[in-house]
Amino acid sequence: MEGKELRRDNYCFVCGKDNPRGMHLNFTRKDGKVYARFSLPKYYQGYDNVIHGGIISLILDEAMAYLQNLEERFLTGKITVKFHKPLYVGEEVEVKAEIVEERKRFKITRAEMVRLSDGKKLAEAEALMFVLREK
Repeated sequence: MEGKELRRDNYCFVCGKDNPRGMHLNFTRKDGKVYARFSLPKYYQGYDNVIHGGIISLILDEAMAYLQNLEERFLTGKITVKFHKPLYVGEEVEVKAEIVEERKRFKITRAEMVRLSDGKKLAEAEALMFVLREK
Protein backbone atom coordinates (compact mmCIF):
# COMPACT_ATOMS: atom_id res chain seq x y z
CA MET A 1 0.00 0.00 0.00
CA GLU A 2 1.41 3.34 -0.99
CA GLY A 3 1.09 6.43 1.14
CA LYS A 4 1.60 7.17 4.79
CA GLU A 5 0.00 4.96 7.41
CA LEU A 6 -3.03 6.26 9.20
CA ARG A 7 -2.42 7.59 12.70
CA ARG A 8 -4.85 6.25 15.27
CA ASP A 9 -6.12 7.99 18.38
CA ASN A 10 -5.65 4.78 20.42
CA TYR A 11 -9.28 4.70 21.55
CA CYS A 12 -10.68 2.49 18.80
CA PHE A 13 -12.70 -0.38 20.29
CA VAL A 14 -10.88 -3.00 18.20
CA CYS A 15 -7.28 -1.76 18.14
CA GLY A 16 -7.00 1.14 20.60
CA LYS A 17 -4.47 0.60 23.36
CA ASP A 18 -5.97 3.36 25.53
CA ASN A 19 -9.53 2.00 25.48
CA PRO A 20 -9.97 0.07 28.76
CA ARG A 21 -12.93 -1.87 27.33
CA GLY A 22 -11.35 -2.42 23.91
CA MET A 23 -10.04 -5.58 22.27
CA HIS A 24 -6.45 -4.27 21.86
CA LEU A 25 -5.80 -6.20 18.63
CA ASN A 26 -2.55 -5.52 16.75
CA PHE A 27 -2.74 -5.08 12.98
CA THR A 28 0.37 -5.12 10.80
CA ARG A 29 0.95 -4.24 7.16
CA LYS A 30 3.05 -6.25 4.75
CA ASP A 31 3.10 -6.16 0.94
CA GLY A 32 -0.09 -4.10 0.74
CA LYS A 33 -2.06 -6.44 3.00
CA VAL A 34 -3.14 -6.18 6.64
CA TYR A 35 -2.74 -9.03 9.14
CA ALA A 36 -3.65 -9.75 12.76
CA ARG A 37 -3.25 -12.87 14.93
CA PHE A 38 -5.20 -13.29 18.15
CA SER A 39 -7.60 -15.34 20.25
CA LEU A 40 -10.72 -14.05 21.97
CA PRO A 41 -11.88 -14.56 25.58
CA LYS A 42 -15.25 -15.81 26.78
CA TYR A 43 -16.85 -12.38 27.24
CA TYR A 44 -17.07 -12.05 23.41
CA GLN A 45 -19.18 -15.19 23.09
CA GLY A 46 -22.74 -15.34 21.80
CA TYR A 47 -23.80 -18.96 22.01
CA ASP A 48 -22.03 -21.15 24.61
CA ASN A 49 -18.26 -21.06 23.90
CA VAL A 50 -18.79 -19.61 20.39
CA ILE A 51 -17.63 -16.07 19.56
CA HIS A 52 -20.52 -13.78 18.58
CA GLY A 53 -20.86 -13.23 14.83
CA GLY A 54 -21.09 -9.47 15.33
CA ILE A 55 -17.64 -9.49 16.94
CA ILE A 56 -16.24 -11.44 13.99
CA SER A 57 -17.83 -8.95 11.56
CA LEU A 58 -16.40 -6.04 13.55
CA ILE A 59 -12.87 -7.47 13.33
CA LEU A 60 -13.11 -8.16 9.58
CA ASP A 61 -14.37 -4.60 9.01
CA GLU A 62 -11.52 -3.17 11.09
CA ALA A 63 -8.91 -5.16 9.16
CA MET A 64 -10.26 -3.80 5.87
CA ALA A 65 -10.32 -0.26 7.29
CA TYR A 66 -6.62 -0.65 8.15
CA LEU A 67 -5.90 -0.70 4.40
CA GLN A 68 -6.44 3.08 4.31
CA ASN A 69 -3.74 5.74 4.57
CA LEU A 70 -3.47 9.48 5.22
CA GLU A 71 -4.22 10.42 1.61
CA GLU A 72 -7.25 8.16 1.30
CA ARG A 73 -9.45 7.59 4.33
CA PHE A 74 -12.15 4.91 4.07
CA LEU A 75 -15.75 4.74 5.22
CA THR A 76 -17.49 1.38 5.00
CA GLY A 77 -20.39 1.74 2.57
CA LYS A 78 -21.45 -1.88 2.44
CA ILE A 79 -20.11 -5.05 4.01
CA THR A 80 -21.08 -8.65 3.35
CA VAL A 81 -19.91 -11.32 5.78
CA LYS A 82 -20.06 -15.07 5.20
CA PHE A 83 -19.62 -17.42 8.13
CA HIS A 84 -18.20 -20.86 7.32
CA LYS A 85 -17.40 -22.40 10.70
CA PRO A 86 -17.76 -21.26 14.32
CA LEU A 87 -14.92 -19.48 16.10
CA TYR A 88 -14.59 -20.94 19.58
CA VAL A 89 -13.42 -19.06 22.65
CA GLY A 90 -9.62 -19.15 22.93
CA GLU A 91 -8.92 -20.40 19.39
CA GLU A 92 -5.92 -18.79 17.67
CA VAL A 93 -6.85 -17.18 14.36
CA GLU A 94 -5.35 -14.95 11.70
CA VAL A 95 -7.18 -12.24 9.82
CA LYS A 96 -5.90 -11.03 6.45
CA ALA A 97 -7.29 -8.10 4.43
CA GLU A 98 -6.49 -6.75 0.98
CA ILE A 99 -7.75 -4.35 -1.66
CA VAL A 100 -9.10 -6.27 -4.66
CA GLU A 101 -10.33 -3.38 -6.81
CA GLU A 102 -9.41 0.30 -6.82
CA ARG A 103 -11.46 3.13 -8.25
CA LYS A 104 -11.17 6.86 -7.72
CA ARG A 105 -14.07 7.14 -5.25
CA PHE A 106 -14.20 3.67 -3.75
CA LYS A 107 -12.26 0.48 -3.10
CA ILE A 108 -13.46 -3.10 -2.95
CA THR A 109 -11.74 -4.86 -0.07
CA ARG A 110 -11.73 -8.45 1.12
CA ALA A 111 -10.85 -10.06 4.44
CA GLU A 112 -10.80 -13.58 5.81
CA MET A 113 -10.40 -15.22 9.20
CA VAL A 114 -8.53 -18.54 9.32
CA ARG A 115 -8.05 -20.90 12.27
CA LEU A 116 -4.30 -21.40 12.76
CA SER A 117 -4.48 -24.98 14.06
CA ASP A 118 -5.86 -26.43 10.81
CA GLY A 119 -5.96 -23.57 8.26
CA LYS A 120 -9.77 -23.72 7.95
CA LYS A 121 -11.53 -20.54 6.84
CA LEU A 122 -14.00 -19.48 9.53
CA ALA A 123 -15.37 -16.30 7.96
CA GLU A 124 -14.81 -13.93 5.07
CA ALA A 125 -16.02 -10.47 4.18
CA GLU A 126 -16.12 -8.14 1.23
CA ALA A 127 -16.69 -4.42 1.57
CA LEU A 128 -17.30 -1.37 -0.55
CA MET A 129 -15.16 1.34 1.03
CA PHE A 130 -15.86 4.94 0.06
CA VAL A 131 -12.74 7.09 -0.25
CA LEU A 132 -12.52 10.40 1.63
CA ARG A 133 -9.64 12.48 0.37
CA GLU A 134 -7.96 14.58 3.06
CA LYS A 135 -7.39 18.23 2.10
